[in-house]
Amino acid sequence: MITYPEALKYIYDLNKYGIKLGLKNIEYLLFLLGNPHQKLNIIHIAGTNGKGSTAAIISSILQSEGFKVGLYTSPHLVDFTERMKINYRSINQKKVATLLERIKPLVEKVAHTPYYTHPTFFEVITAMAFIYFLEEKVDFLVLEVGLGGRLDATNVCEPLISVITHLDYDHMDKLGNSLEEIAREKGGIIKSGGIVITSDQFEKADQEINKIARQRNSIIYKVGREIKYEIIKSDLKGIIFNLHGIYNNYINLHTPLLGRHQAENAATAITAVEALKIKGICISKKAIRDGLEKVKWSGRLEIIQKKPMLVLDGAHNPNGIEVVKQALEEIFGYHRLILVLGIFADKDYKKMIKIIAPLADLIIATKAKNPRATSPQIIAKEAAQYVDRNKIMVTKNIPQAINYAISNSNEDDLICITGSLYTVGEAKRYFIKKNQKM
Repeated sequence: MITYPEALKYIYDLNKYGIKLGLKNIEYLLFLLGNPHQKLNIIHIAGTNGKGSTAAIISSILQSEGFKVGLYTSPHLVDFTERMKINYRSINQKKVATLLERIKPLVEKVAHTPYYTHPTFFEVITAMAFIYFLEEKVDFLVLEVGLGGRLDATNVCEPLISVITHLDYDHMDKLGNSLEEIAREKGGIIKSGGIVITSDQFEKADQEINKIARQRNSIIYKVGREIKYEIIKSDLKGIIFNLHGIYNNYINLHTPLLGRHQAENAATAITAVEALKIKGICISKKAIRDGLEKVKWSGRLEIIQKKPMLVLDGAHNPNGIEVVKQALEEIFGYHRLILVLGIFADKDYKKMIKIIAPLADLIIATKAKNPRATSPQIIAKEAAQYVDRNKIMVTKNIPQAINYAISNSNEDDLICITGSLYTVGEAKRYFIKKNQKM
């Protein structure tokens, strides 16, 4: 019997096979497993920013209607088990080990079949997720794309609804350098005769998605076009907004998720849930209101302590950092802003630093334990273009950065840890350990 640590070691060792976009491997692996993905009711979500929040809101609403809902997201923040949840509960560690034990011989079979390559980390865990959710008999699976859409391992499914959240520049080495190319990849999740919901998009991305939906004869609903929302209030208690949906109008909807961008994510999620009516599944206005009210989503403008206020946000591209900047300016009151920055080298870190650095009174450059992390010295050098050099501190790792931030703060200051979901995940682990010792 494989233990959980052994299972994780095997799963993480698969990273040596890199990221291979394409469906050939995963289709064969799932075929060997009896095609579990074909027996699930799936809502499939792609996008650059807002995928996770939108997925969490859809999941919460469906739970409020009394359904058993699977949620598959990536990456995790603290523990691998967070990637597969049923009604907010993460898969247990023993189940991860037993699933891997079953799937491992089939992974090896694919790897040793002519014209196939070794399944990657994401292909293997996606296959595990499909079996898990099928065997647990979920009513719905809310399935987040890993990378892109068209060639992502999740795109083997035939979903009830496809959702595309806001598109922007990210992963350009794999998805293309223009918004049209990125939209083409993300729009690859639109199925023939399907239903697609999109968040508000830049014109070029919108045109590309429209084109794909037309070619595939899909019904399309767009937030910001037919679907309108109006923000009434945005503060530390969340967002209050009105929504003109497909079938209903909603007044004073509230979500505890922070930042105005969450109104758009919520509008997208509600539209997806309303569109289920086309498939004969009616979700009540009460479930929509209650699900929105109860939603939980970690690592996105998440307040983890007060005095000094400490906020975590996994923004990892310019658009995400812009959202953090707006929220810091609009909903947080503070004397000084202390920014802990850890960004990956394959991201547009120069632009990210340019957006957020001028707000800071102190910048602490750091790095996550990941080979993709930018060196803190490079972050510091970039930041020095926007703030005085004596307001920048270089640290070796995230615990050191957090300790420095706290010891150099007053009760009325704000510490914001951002730049990557991996940075935020390590920060969360640090605080969990710290609280366990207290």
